[in-house]
Amino acid sequence: MTHQVTATSNFDFNASGVDEILQNVAFILSTFVISCPLYRDFGFRLDTLPPFQLAKRRNTARLLESIQRFVPQAIVIDVDYLGDAYVGKLEPVVKVIVNE
Repeated sequence: MTHQVTATSNFDFNASGVDEILQNVAFILSTFVISCPLYRDFGFRLDTLPPFQLAKRRNTARLLESIQRFVPQAIVIDVDYLGDAYVGKLEPVVKVIVNE
């Protein structure tokens, strides 16, 4: 089953199973690199500098690397972006399959 995940600020600390894995992916999408004290590698580095197609490709590669490293149970199928790149706002939307 394919799940669509976006960044979120609502977390359930009692989540388990598939919900926990999807929540971990959402946490990566909402956490920027260097923002976690004592673990500066965790998170996602968003690049919005022009050219925007190149920025999307870089962001997708970084996002795939972070999810594979920190949530290996989630298999990324597709990455798309919402927002306006010309304004400098790109919000990743990730489609994953959970491998339990």
